Amino acid sequence: MNVLITGATGLIGNAIAHRLAKGGNTVRALVRDPNRAAALLPASVRCFQGDVTVPASLPAAMQDVDLVFHAAGMPEQWHRDDSIFDRVNRQGSINVLSAAHAAKVRRVVYTSTMDVFAAPRGGEVIEANLDPHPKPTAYERSKQDAERAVEAIRQQGLDVVYVNPSAVYGPSPVHVGLNSFFIQLLNKKAPLLPPGGMSVVYVDGLTDAQLAAAERGVNGERYLVSDQYIHNADLALAIHRAAGAGKPPPSAPVFLMEALARVSAPLARVFPFTPLVAPGQLSFMRWEAHVNSAKAQRELAFRPTPLEEGVAQTVAFLRAQKLVPQA
Repeated sequence: MNVLITGATGLIGNAIAHRLAKGGNTVRALVRDPNRAAALLPASVRCFQGDVTVPASLPAAMQDVDLVFHAAGMPEQWHRDDSIFDRVNRQGSINVLSAAHAAKVRRVVYTSTMDVFAAPRGGEVIEANLDPHPKPTAYERSKQDAERAVEAIRQQGLDVVYVNPSAVYGPSPVHVGLNSFFIQLLNKKAPLLPPGGMSVVYVDGLTDAQLAAAERGVNGERYLVSDQYIHNADLALAIHRAAGAGKPPPSAPVFLMEALARVSAPLARVFPFTPLVAPGQLSFMRWEAHVNSAKAQRELAFRPTPLEEGVAQTVAFLRAQKLVPQA
């Protein structure tokens, strides 16, 4: 089977590429820098230079492809120019799926996010509750708009299965999002813990779900994938225990972190620094939504990874990469 992966040098796409290459598939990766990508991917993966934001760079990579894993995207993090989320997440997805449709690709597995669903603070997230209203952050709105655009292309005849993960962590060539929390914490660069919590998923289990979605997912269906919900304080404690690092820092009061986010964000657009907590990240953690992954467990045979196992493997990987202190 000929497979193309976008985002193959990122957390999710890289895990998919390694798994598929190990299984003997013919794997291609759309990459902006083939030399850099070659060091991060199995030798059998063929790199095609291109960019999801450049439509003309996509047809060559799509030729004779059976299956596309569209895992490229701009994750929730700090950017001075919020328009990058729309360019990569919405327009990039339109470009990739339009090219896949034109190339008569059999199926696209589209990596979305739990953020496109509606739930009250602390409530349950299920596939039936897509949020019809604009979300509070540029990242979330870009993913909402991307799903609408993808669905419009699917309605034209392209087979698309949606995978909607919660916050992803684990071994990766890049360290943004939840992985950066591990690094900041163990390097003692997080004097206070942000309030709230999040639903999390370990990358290996998510990869299992992605491959199952390609094999037996239903066209047009969405599959939420998550291991569990955990408070930030409990996650920090699990990380410190896995690393033998003693006690984690205390949790910050909500009012303090909200004030810091409000004040630092405008300043960071002018001066060269990154806010301790970006407003979008704080908004997500204060949502405290609990993802229900029963559908993925039932239809994709997804099995949640125990938190202790996933955290221990992530700490070991970060130590091997010399990104956090040794034991």
